Amino acid sequence: MLVDLLDNLEWYRALHPAMQGIITIMDRSFPYDDEPGIYTVDDISYQVMGYESSVEGELDQAESNQVHIILEGEELFSLQRRESVEVVMQSTVGLFVLLRKGERFRHMQNRITQTKVKKVVFTLPDPLS
Repeated sequence: MLVDLLDNLEWYRALHPAMQGIITIMDRSFPYDDEPGIYTVDDISYQVMGYESSVEGELDQAESNQVHIILEGEELFSLQRRESVEVVMQSTVGLFVLLRKGERFRHMQNRITQTKVKKVVFTLPDPLS
């Protein structure tokens, strides 16, 4: 898991060939204007999610490399190993989280009250050999 400011996303272009496409999509503000759903732009797939966070959140596993970006609101985001929590962070507007394929994480979570959240999750295809 990697966490940084959204303004620094271009520093990570070398990590994956699709990273420049994500930067372009975010610069065009598509996810901000999109309704919840799944989209593909310039061969980059992403899902816009709208939900209310909860105390329990949702445990998930990255089926591919992913980039999570909060568009509105905030949530607790944690990296999980087996049953233990490795890292917990407050994910909010202006940050991104990069997950590797297979990493287990909890998201859609908040400590005290439910919060409306809009988030985009980009799916990074496996790079060609």
